[in-house]
Amino acid sequence: MGKAAWVCFDCREAVRRDTQYLGAVPCSKCAKPCRYLGYKIPVPPKRDLSTWEALRNQLNAEKLQRQERVFETGVRRRHALEQEIAKLEARPENAGRKAAVRELRKQLKGT
Repeated sequence: MGKAAWVCFDCREAVRRDTQYLGAVPCSKCAKPCRYLGYKIPVPPKRDLSTWEALRNQLNAEKLQRQERVFETGVRRRHALEQEIAKLEARPENAGRKAAVRELRKQLKGT
């Protein structure tokens, strides 16, 4: 099990924990929650303000990209469910089709 870094961008402090650590990691100076950096990204020196700012911007951009992917995946999933419901409703009525449509609507409601 390796060690990963959590950083506080306000204090420019780094805290190391096991990579399997699941709890919130507070900053040792200000006690605010630290952001997970991982074990591959090097922690910049405290005096290098531009590198700290670039790292913060990079992490914010990656977080935004992840959120956009999750949103797009949800939209695609809902669209696929709606298409499948429409396809089933176009077929002749029977008990199996009704059950399938009901299940798909339930899934659609949950998304």
